[in-house]
Amino acid sequence: MATKKYPPVSPGTTVRTTKPNHDKRSEWTDGAWEKRRWKITGTVITHSDAHGLCYKVQHKGGHEAWYDPSEFVVVPAKKKKKKAK
Repeated sequence: MATKKYPPVSPGTTVRTTKPNHDKRSEWTDGAWEKRRWKITGTVITHSDAHGLCYKVQHKGGHEAWYDPSEFVVVPAKKKKKKAK
């Protein structure tokens, strides 16, 4: 039986935030809720599972915020182009 990787999204992974999951609102402080940004890319820095799995993401300019996994999608890595011979 194969074991699952944990956490499912590794640090260094590029993600794009989607929209807030309002069902999870009560799990966030007002300050943490307000820091989050939507429809932008960022890089996963770390995760926490103290109160359920969430990820810290760093956006351009150094802005950081925490997100529930339902609030982002993984951006596929760009394939390297082969050089013409």
